[in-house]
Amino acid sequence: MVTALRSSGALVRVVAPTQIRPLTELAAQGLIEVANRQYQARDLADAWLVFACSDHQSVNAALAFDAEQARIWCVTPQDSPPPVAAATVARAETLALDETAPVQPGRRLLVLGGARSGKSVAAQAMLDGHETVQHVTTSENPDLIDVLAAAEVSTPVLIDCLATWLSQAMIDSGIMEEIDGADAELERRLEELLQSWRATHRHVVAVSNEVGWGVEPDSTTNRRFRDELGWLNTRLAAASDEVWLCTAGIATRLR
Repeated sequence: MVTALRSSGALVRVVAPTQIRPLTELAAQGLIEVANRQYQARDLADAWLVFACSDHQSVNAALAFDAEQARIWCVTPQDSPPPVAAATVARAETLALDETAPVQPGRRLLVLGGARSGKSVAAQAMLDGHETVQHVTTSENPDLIDVLAAAEVSTPVLIDCLATWLSQAMIDSGIMEEIDGADAELERRLEELLQSWRATHRHVVAVSNEVGWGVEPDSTTNRRFRDELGWLNTRLAAASDEVWLCTAGIATRLR
């Protein structure tokens, strides 16, 4: 595809964490531009046509969303290849996204939403196309630290949901009984989770509730939970590659 675009006169930029030898050779000759990293929205600057060629549905979806917002023609794996003449006529810069690695470790997606907002369905859709997905239900009290640190990086993981995990963490820390040292213990658990989230080598999608827009909680404990979850979501979002918000079944990318 890159060779065909080059022969049509297009300027080509390839964004991928790993590059195959033919592309590195073209880059060494100054015939194409390459970026050895994961896709970022700024990669669409000055592009007219983009190709979403990632093995990961979430990456292709993010690219297609960004391209639509910028009114850039985007070709996804579900589309038929466009005629090369389109690039020839435009004579514009073309970006080709070609992630050749079977799994991109360390890609972290956070999906937020209120009750029955469709956040779990949206999170599952972000992992469509993977043959195997590890589903982690936090109501079963799993050790998320072990999950995020697992060596099986080839298997993506779906965590649903962090609000339930936080509720159990608050109980285990002694917050509900106001035990001495409970605050410090909860903060230790939260920081441990955040460090594991930042350091994970897995492709992970985590679901969490957005509880800050509802009715004021009727108890001190419930208000504490609302505040802690808001802070946890904020800190996780800051360390995420993508953050999505679901409302009425519609997922909107925040970053």
